[in-house]
Amino acid sequence: MFLLLFGVSLVFAQQNGDTFARANSSKSANLVYIHAGVNGFASNNSAGSTTGLLVDVMREFENYVNQKYGIRVSSRYVEAQNKDFKLYLEEVRNSSGGVFGLSNTSVKEERKEFLKYSPTFLNNISVLISHNRFPTLINMDNISTAFNGKMGYGVPSTTNYDRMTSVKSSNFPSMQITNVTSSRDILENIISNPNAFGFSDIHYYLEYLEQGKPVKRHPVGDQIGDQFGIIMPKNSDWDGVMSEFLSEFIKTGKYREMVTRNLGKGALRMIAN
Repeated sequence: MFLLLFGVSLVFAQQNGDTFARANSSKSANLVYIHAGVNGFASNNSAGSTTGLLVDVMREFENYVNQKYGIRVSSRYVEAQNKDFKLYLEEVRNSSGGVFGLSNTSVKEERKEFLKYSPTFLNNISVLISHNRFPTLINMDNISTAFNGKMGYGVPSTTNYDRMTSVKSSNFPSMQITNVTSSRDILENIISNPNAFGFSDIHYYLEYLEQGKPVKRHPVGDQIGDQFGIIMPKNSDWDGVMSEFLSEFIKTGKYREMVTRNLGKGALRMIAN
């Protein structure tokens, strides 16, 4: 029973940050940044610091809030339990006030029922990847034949998982999907298992390709249109301030430099228009 209750508390852990109204009155704010440990976006390094594109962006956001509103910001980073993306979403959802979710979080209409989003900061490209021993897939209609006997991997509650289940229902009813907790788990299974495949955000594929890992992209599976945003609890009143900051900041050369430094030059094509 103790373990059961402890597990539930992890899922529904609540973080609290100052509201903007309170911060604007007191001229100080304590903010909380929750992340899912995604390299390039926000993750903990070996020195115990949190680094990534969204860490750099939030540093600029804090400067903006200080310069425009005279609010001094103190912030702390919280990593979701086991870097689990679903728990990350739940923790932001169940928090209040000045709490921000920093990850490669797709903007989905159903999530808007319980989360607020910033303006989008990157356009995602979802790619179908496998071990490089796979023959290149020419037509998605043939995936059930070409990938017969292969094992699919996916992260529940993500857009890429929705793609897996869509392909399963429409083209590959016998597909077996193994659930993992992060996109990086998908890549790690692919490089260690010649029979593994899955959908991934393109920056993961490019990262592993640059490292010389045995991964293959099947261009016929590319899908463009998904977009990433910073998330906030539904009760947050920071969304207006975040919107006025981010909508202009992503147009700057400084932002492009951040994208290149954290995600590589190939990610520049993902910058939101």
